[in-house]
Amino acid sequence: MRIDDMSLDQLLALNDIICRRIDELQARQEMNVLSRLNLGQAVSFETREGQIFGRVIKINRKTVVVQSEDNRQWKVSVGMIQPLRDV
Repeated sequence: MRIDDMSLDQLLALNDIICRRIDELQARQEMNVLSRLNLGQAVSFETREGQIFGRVIKINRKTVVVQSEDNRQWKVSVGMIQPLRDV
């Protein structure tokens, strides 16, 4: 069946399925990031100010608190965190 031939009820049902799948994939991605994070680990994330680099100081189920290089603290969604390798 083509999407152009679907009724409103069919489209709403499809949308529900797609939204649930997106939620599942995001949760899996967040769990993957959380499993690789440790206190003190170097990470980065994007803000309106640009890319921020810092160290993890607290790990929650959905957020991570990062202390940036300028000593500011940021509460960041797990999905935004990019773990970095220490060199």
